[in-house]
This record gives sequence, structure tokens and C-alpha cells, in this order.
Amino acid sequence: MAKHLLMLFCLLLAGCATSLPQVAQTPSHSRPAPEHSPLYQAFAPLVSEQAGLSGVYPISDGREALIIRLLAASQAVSSIDLQTYIYRGDDTGRALLWSLWQAAERGVRVRLLLDDMQSGKDDALSRLNQHPNIQVRLFNPFTNRRWRSLEMLASFDRTNRRMHNKSMVVDGTLAITGGRNIGDEYFAANQQVSFGDFDVMLLGPAVTETASQFDLYWNSGFAIGVEHLILEQEAISTDQITREFAEVIERDQARQQAYIDSLRDTPLVRHLTEKTLPLYWGEIHVVADAPEKAAVQEQTPTLMVDALTRYFEATKHDLLLVSPYFVPGEDGVKALAQLVKQGVRVRVLTNSLAATDVVAVHSGYKGYRQGMLEAGVDLWETKRLPGLEPGAWNASSQASLHAKTMVFDGEVLFVGSFNLDPRSAQINTEMGVFIHSNELAGAVNDGLNEALSQVAYKLSLEQGELRWHDLATGVTQESEPDAGFWRRFGAWFLQWLPIEDQL
Repeated sequence: MAKHLLMLFCLLLAGCATSLPQVAQTPSHSRPAPEHSPLYQAFAPLVSEQAGLSGVYPISDGREALIIRLLAASQAVSSIDLQTYIYRGDDTGRALLWSLWQAAERGVRVRLLLDDMQSGKDDALSRLNQHPNIQVRLFNPFTNRRWRSLEMLASFDRTNRRMHNKSMVVDGTLAITGGRNIGDEYFAANQQVSFGDFDVMLLGPAVTETASQFDLYWNSGFAIGVEHLILEQEAISTDQITREFAEVIERDQARQQAYIDSLRDTPLVRHLTEKTLPLYWGEIHVVADAPEKAAVQEQTPTLMVDALTRYFEATKHDLLLVSPYFVPGEDGVKALAQLVKQGVRVRVLTNSLAATDVVAVHSGYKGYRQGMLEAGVDLWETKRLPGLEPGAWNASSQASLHAKTMVFDGEVLFVGSFNLDPRSAQINTEMGVFIHSNELAGAVNDGLNEALSQVAYKLSLEQGELRWHDLATGVTQESEPDAGFWRRFGAWFLQWLPIEDQL
């Protein structure tokens, strides 16, 4: 019986194996900035004064990250292009979708490019795609919409490769990119889980570069329109969708009034109202992996890795790495050790076991701590907030780090989607911006220096044993702080599995 069941299961998996669908789609491209756009009228004079430099507004506050997206969408008159890995169907996700829908109702062209690993319910995607001004495409999609888990197993080499890029371009004038996905936990609207993250709002030439990488992905053979994937689509009028959507948003707003009020109180809103938005100006390079990195092949170009390697090798005296998922591997440890030997101060900030939302990643990281400390790397791990008990395997830390940021010699700031782990390097597509601004890079560097002792433990070795130092309280701990038995057991157990190349 067992043999027959195994054969049946294998046949079922074989039947679920798929390749990327080949469909005919009309290419489209980003639109130039329209002079009558309120965004263009507000920012074009500032850009014209800067002789080809790009403007940057850093966004570390989750509420500001949401309000800038909503405000930009509300001012759009021509086009909105949004690309993301995760799009939650929660309160903030619906609020942003509502702003996109309203823009489409005004005649704005909306292109929504989602990775299909966590793209949401098909009926919602189908409804969006029915609007004449909205197009939805899924990157490297599952073709079997009902049996996605089986297709994942049967076509693992293909479906394991995901688009991790995040960007939003509005009216060809303003762009937002960084580490944030779309969802309550990324916009400080979730009381249980809140990711500390970092985005940047861009103006000037960097917007054109961001739009170009969106076009590259949108027009690639990996981005498939949902009309080719979701065959059972509900016939419903745009007017009816608008009415039903408005009712849902009205209920959401009534329930989230305190959060909405907090959005109005952010420094960003005050700066925009008073026309005092503080901007940093500098040379900016937007770098993204080619969409073809998602193809199943051994020699895939990794443009992000190549770019980061050049900056690492050029670093002379100071390197700050912030990565929530940090699995350096033996080669990475050797590279960091070599920088230290050359006189570079290397600091790394990542999640502690108690703070991480992915225990498996911590299991891949923990074995490299001793080697890095022995090499002279300054290693810090974020604390969890008091009063919250992390579960054994799941995300439950309110203070989980999610920002992907690097500072090279206090002169160049990197912000993007790239984690320092094998998945970002070899499997997922990634993007980021290199910002050449001593002022901004120095501000981020100084801000983290001031915050580290409050938000993180400093690790050390004492007679070959790890120690976690809370510099704010003077307390030293001899085992993973704030992590319960089962979470520690999970990290220990997972480190024995051959999964590091997937982390």
C-alpha cells in the first residue's frame, strides 16, 4: 500500500510540474514627467537647481513610509508603477490599493507588478485588473492556481526564484525604494509585529533609473498578466467594485482612526505642509539584478553582488552593515576578516534569535559568529522589546529588524532589498541605491552609533565562549538573550539541515 501511495504521489507531483507560460503581451514603458503634475510642479524647481544630482529623503518611520505613498498616489495625474515582493491584504494594504484605484478612476495608468509567492487572493487581483487603467502582472507565477504548494514541490528550481525588488514611481517625478514590503507590520500599524525598516524617497535622475528597472521587469518574459493566469474571473462592473471597496475602506478608517491621526502628526506631513522638506543631494546609482536571474541556470549574472563587491573592495577605513538576515558563509567571513586586517573597522548589526522573524536564518548565521569575532568584527544583535515572548518558530518580536543598509567609509549609503545571505546573492532578484552623500551617510552612521547600545547587544568572546553585553544596563548574558527553550532548540536543530544555500 505504501509503495502504491508513493507512486501516486510522485505521479501527482509530475502532473503539477510546470514551466513559465509563454504568452503574447503588449510592452509598455514609463511615462515622462508631465509638467501639469502637482508633484512635478512641487519638485522640478528643486531638481533643476542641483545640476544633475538626485534628491533623497530618508524614511525610517513606518508611518511616514505609508503616508508618502498615499500622498504621492493622491497627486498622480499620469502614471503609477508599483513593484513589490509582499503585498498584504490588510488595513494598510487596502488603503494603498484604494489610493491606486482612485488614481485609476481619475485616468492615471497604474501598473502593479507583484511577486507571485505572496501576491494575495486571485479574486482581488482579477478585480483590480478589470479596471481599464490598471494592469496587474505576476513575476515568475504559479500556473496551477489551486495547487500552488504541489507546484512549488514539483517545480522547485523555478518557483523558488523570487522577485524581492521594491519600488514605486509616480508621474515620473518621485520614486520610493528600500526594504519595505506592503503591509501593516511595515508601516507601524500592527500591534504585534513591527519591522524596523528603511526606505528613501528619490527625486531627479535617480527616478528615471528606478523607472527603467521597473520597465525591464515589467516587459520581461517572467512578468505575466493575471488575465493569462486567472481563467475564472468574476464579471463585475467597475462601479460596483468602487462602491464595495469604498464601504470596506470606510469601515477600516473607523476602526483605525487613532492610527490615521498619527499619520497626520508625522514630521513628513509637517515638512510638506510648511514646504520645508529636508533633502540630501548627491550622485545616486540605482542597481538591480536582471530579471533573467530568475531563470534556472548555473551562470546567472548577479549585478547586485558585483556592485556591492566593488564598494566592499574600495572601503578604506569604516564599513557598517545592517542586514536582518545575515548568513555570510565562509567566504564572507574571510572577506570581512581581510578588511579588518587592512585596517577597516567593520560593524555588523543583525537580528538576535529573540528578535528575528525567521529562525531558520538565525540557524544559518549562528555558526559564523565566533569566526567573525575572532577576526575583529564588531558584532551587534538587536534586542526584542520587553513584554513580548517570541514563539518557537514564528515571527512574534515587535522589534524585528528588516532594514538593509550599508555605509561605506561614511561617504556612500546603500539602501535596498538585498540581504547579506545566499538567497539574495544567488536566488532572488534584488535592487538597491548607492547614495554618494557624505552628509546623509554620516547622519545614518552617527544615528546608528548613538542607538546601538540601546537597541542591540554587543557580542564578545570570553575564553572562547559567546557573551551578549547590554551596554545600556551593564548586564552580560551567557546564552541567547530573551529566547525561550523551544526557539533555541529550533535554531540548534535547523543548523544541522542542509539548507544554508536557501537562506
